[in-house]
Amino acid sequence: MKSELNIPWERYGLIAELTDRLKELSPQFGKTILQKMVYLLQEAYGVDCGYSFNLYTYGPFTSQIMQDLDMVESLRGVKINSVDFPSNGYTITPGERNIDVREQVAEFLKRNNVSNSLSKLIKVFGKLNATQLSLLSTILYVVRDMEKERQSLSREKLINMVKEIKPNFSEQDIYDNVTMLESEDIISLN
Repeated sequence: MKSELNIPWERYGLIAELTDRLKELSPQFGKTILQKMVYLLQEAYGVDCGYSFNLYTYGPFTSQIMQDLDMVESLRGVKINSVDFPSNGYTITPGERNIDVREQVAEFLKRNNVSNSLSKLIKVFGKLNATQLSLLSTILYVVRDMEKERQSLSREKLINMVKEIKPNFSEQDIYDNVTMLESEDIISLN
């Protein structure tokens, strides 16, 4: 009997690649930022990463990324360290075998749509912190959800919906982030 393993090397390589590209750019590249960056890569730039996200407290989330991250750590493609100060959480840095993990999927990472999309993602979102990315990804999640439901979405309706989900953000913060996503041609409102 032949056994076929379903190893998601492309996802592992993507995690290793993001870790390498964001190591000196991201304010604290950790688990939340990884979640949001993969979500944005998939939903804003159309790279099929194979993840299915649901909306949680900090925005779009999938436990599969956490499982994949643990696997990449066990392959020594990344190192995960807990951080107590200035904010609790984690930092993810390249591991001693980061290059090896990325080389497993070099063809995938070099594809035009993947390579170009990663570059755009890093340029637009790479310097943002977890709080900013949480708001931006939540806005995009609401837009994509409404598109799936084939419902029209005005700016005012979007701001109100996001405000309900993210009450700690002001309407002005939400408005500014909606405008930023529009200016980057990631969303288009009626």
